[in-house]
Amino acid sequence: MNKGKFIVVDGLDGIGKSVVLDAIVDYLRKDKGQRVLDLHEYWEERGFHPDFDNKENGHPNPYYINLDDYDVIYSSEPTHVGIGKVIRQEVITKNSRSYSANLTAECYSTDRLVLYKRVILPVLNAGKTVIQSRSVSTSIVYQPIQSELQKEGSLTIEDVLVLQGNKLALDNAPDLLIIPTIKDVNILFERLAGREKDDNCNFEKIKFQSKIKSLFEGQELRKIFEEKGSVVKYLDAGISIESTKEQAVDIYKEILEN
Repeated sequence: MNKGKFIVVDGLDGIGKSVVLDAIVDYLRKDKGQRVLDLHEYWEERGFHPDFDNKENGHPNPYYINLDDYDVIYSSEPTHVGIGKVIRQEVITKNSRSYSANLTAECYSTDRLVLYKRVILPVLNAGKTVIQSRSVSTSIVYQPIQSELQKEGSLTIEDVLVLQGNKLALDNAPDLLIIPTIKDVNILFERLAGREKDDNCNFEKIKFQSKIKSLFEGQELRKIFEEKGSVVKYLDAGISIESTKEQAVDIYKEILEN
């Protein structure tokens, strides 16, 4: 069986990642007739990751999901269960106790390790498609800048990449990494002020977002992923929502259908 397709969308807070993701998911569902499992809904209902292997283990398994029933899995990081839930509710919240970049990186890596072992790799090995918001690309960009601004030592990209979950993720890099861009970071904060969120992230500060913008758009991140076989594509998220959707689907078609 051929390995499945893996698409990651990453970028600044408020840049329009969900617009890109939803456009691709809607295209696959409505135009291609593919069946989508939204992990966000599953996580909210079950409070745990799905189990694709064990239908029963002496008794009914409440977490079992038959992958034959789906073509696409829609995921995100951090997850909404286990340590991912702790990250969202404690580690990165504006009301948190200002956890260090090293601790934050380790938490993300652990959440990522569990997600990849329990969900991403089984799904891809089954020949299915994974579409995900954020991945190790986030940690590569965010935690070194977090360390710099906290002035608590210097956490490098190399330090981030040796963490177990990050190494696993990069060894299984996405086929396609889409990074929405925008010219003026100030526009993001107008968007963030007007939307509902399920976390209250302490990275949503103009100084922080201005610094990571150049990293998301720079050559170092691109090189890291291209050396692992990923195609890295940028789209202009500053035109309109409809344009962002159109660009997202066009990129998907160009890279993964042609």
